[in-house]
Amino acid sequence: MNDKLTHPYLLQVSDLSYDDIYKIFNRAKYFIDNYKAGTKFDDLKGISVALAFFENSTRTKLSFDLAAKRLSAEIINFQTSTSSLSKGESLIDTLRTIEAMGVDIYVVRHNCSGAAQFLQENTNGIIINAGDGKHEHPTQALLDTFTLYRHFGKLEGLRVCIIGDILHSRVARSDIAMLKILGAEVGLCSPGTLIPRAKDIWDVTLFDTIEEGVAWADTIILLRLQRERMESGILPSIREYTKYYGVTLQLFSKKPGLVLMHPGPVNYGVELDYELSSYPNVLIQTQVTHGVFIRMALLSLLGQYVKQSSKS
Repeated sequence: MNDKLTHPYLLQVSDLSYDDIYKIFNRAKYFIDNYKAGTKFDDLKGISVALAFFENSTRTKLSFDLAAKRLSAEIINFQTSTSSLSKGESLIDTLRTIEAMGVDIYVVRHNCSGAAQFLQENTNGIIINAGDGKHEHPTQALLDTFTLYRHFGKLEGLRVCIIGDILHSRVARSDIAMLKILGAEVGLCSPGTLIPRAKDIWDVTLFDTIEEGVAWADTIILLRLQRERMESGILPSIREYTKYYGVTLQLFSKKPGLVLMHPGPVNYGVELDYELSSYPNVLIQTQVTHGVFIRMALLSLLGQYVKQSSKS
């Protein structure tokens, strides 16, 4: 059986076919079923993985680091603040430096959209996009949809409403694309100033109020306000945003069975009441757990290309 992915990289969701996504899901399930504390798999033994994070990260970086370690990879952690980038070295020269160390797979996060694509065009290594600007975050979409698949048993026909700062969210763009590939229905709920102008290309349902979105959805995915990417004047105030788009215990309790997710970090008291964090249908920590196994699966499958090239 061929379990290789279509492309020897992952830059955006469109690099994955329907079958690719389920190959990753099945591999992640294998790791979940066979992992015990301290277990090491040999999938990436002898393969080097560089974690090149040019933008701050907690969950994504830690989960990729843990995933690579569980697969027995050799890991290089690249820190922008202590690199020659701070001395004016270009991104391509930094890539060449890391490449000269014999790196096989690069996990890259960068604050510029298109950075992962640029790097893939300039290396023979494998690039995994761990988030580029406001463009995409494909591995977050993988773990989000995997979490839904594990919870509901299917994705076809599932109604998912994404609520919050759509405009600045690479997670939203990747989630929408992957949910559509997998046959889910997607809705969006956000202030008009935080909805992209080109929204019509997505073929989604728009909701004016959070109450309408919750009533329609099987699942809601909350997004944080990305104030570091915003221009002033987009919102009147955080308090007003919370009033109209925050999920409260009262709202959540109106629909038993509603599933809530969030890619993190969560701004409790803004988009979500803290008291909801421990509710059974709030799957935020489940997403984090699944993130490690999904990234193990992706690294394992892409590692086959490295092994193939080393034999040829």
